[in-house]
Amino acid sequence: MTIAEVPRPTAAEPAPDRALEYSAPVETESGGRTTIRRKTARAVLLDHHGRVLLLDRPAKIRDVGDRYFHTPGGAIEPGETPAEAAARELAEELDFQTAPSELGTPVATCYSLQQRIATGEFVAADDVFFLLRTDAARTPAATPHAWLDPDAMDAAPVRILPRGLPDLVRRLLAEGPPQTPIHIRW
Repeated sequence: MTIAEVPRPTAAEPAPDRALEYSAPVETESGGRTTIRRKTARAVLLDHHGRVLLLDRPAKIRDVGDRYFHTPGGAIEPGETPAEAAARELAEELDFQTAPSELGTPVATCYSLQQRIATGEFVAADDVFFLLRTDAARTPAATPHAWLDPDAMDAAPVRILPRGLPDLVRRLLAEGPPQTPIHIRW
């Protein structure tokens, strides 16, 4: 099965269970290029003003301009649960210490399309998102970031990834965490 053949849930469907489990990255070849598909865990850090912490990064992927903003997170390592991976990534990227149990259950999933990263590899990811309410003061000033509410994300002059993040945050603010993770648009 190629990545193009993997079924993707629609926004109305609950997230597939496969997005919530670790599996080793899978390499597929198509048209002479290799794509690595991996599972990632990400954190939606939400402050009491309804703003989300987004990391400001120089673009490593195609079609996003010079830079983009995204939630903290990264690949799930062998032996880690998604919550453990999200907590580890928060510590690595922000020096933000939190226990995996503080992250609760996943609130969303997202399938990212193939991206060409700085190494020249093509990567596709099954992302799982955790919600953590926090205070903006906990974020180290040395890390390039912004705290943006959904309207500011929509109006941002740079790409916000995933694109479904503003709508997810609106839903979390209005309804709280969902019973089962919802699927958002990359």
